[in-house]
Amino acid sequence: MATETFWVDGVINAEVSPDDRGLCLADGVFETLRVERGVILCKRRHVQRLSRGLETLRFPAPAQSGLRLVEQAESALTNAIVDASGTLRLTVTRGSGPRGYKIPKNQSPRSILRFSPGLAMAEPPAALTISKVYWSSQPVFQGCKLLARTEQVMALEEARARGFTDAIMCDSAGSWVSTTSGNLFLRIGACLVTPPVDDVGIAGTRREAIVDRWAKILGYEVSIRKITRDDIISAQEAWSCNAVRGISPIVSVDEFLFAETTASEALAACIHQEGAL
Repeated sequence: MATETFWVDGVINAEVSPDDRGLCLADGVFETLRVERGVILCKRRHVQRLSRGLETLRFPAPAQSGLRLVEQAESALTNAIVDASGTLRLTVTRGSGPRGYKIPKNQSPRSILRFSPGLAMAEPPAALTISKVYWSSQPVFQGCKLLARTEQVMALEEARARGFTDAIMCDSAGSWVSTTSGNLFLRIGACLVTPPVDDVGIAGTRREAIVDRWAKILGYEVSIRKITRDDIISAQEAWSCNAVRGISPIVSVDEFLFAETTASEALAACIHQEGAL
């Protein structure tokens, strides 16, 4: 595996202070960015989501900070690695602070970058299982990509221990929400069904691109609603999507089978075109 590169507040191979609130309290947000030849794909969408997360957590000047942090991340990468292609994780913590939960009066947010070279390739349709680990409900943080990912870590470990590559995670009522690392879609005829992210789940940038742009271009309607058993039984295909892999077709989830990949293949080509939008 090629060597990874790290930055802390723009300094290459610097270390994170042990009093960092992201380390101690998971106090922060992150973005996982696909980079091709030095360009962050879907940059505008990532800036918008990062800014929303910073605003929700009451970081100072969230809109300006979101844009600045993403641009600084792109600049740090391209200055160090010419034509870099791979995955760039941008972690933004509230920075160092005293012990306890109280937000420091003078916040100094910290930027942590991790670049992993090499682009994720398209994967064959995967067989998934339903995890026993549920999403926790917290509408205050709707759609935000918070640092705390314990539920996803344990759901993936459960799936792998059972011989699956990934798992479907549900809400507390048992309704399908997502995979451990991607938003979920079902296709029922000409309708694409995806769960809402106003209570649980993450507002993925590729999900947003499909809902706002590509579904209509390809002639599909979109229904944002809780997925029911009838939806699952009626669906011809299923897939997940995220910033690193794009579209990942799902061939089965336990006893439920999805035989087609028509929409997912078409959307995969569109998502690749999303580029700098």
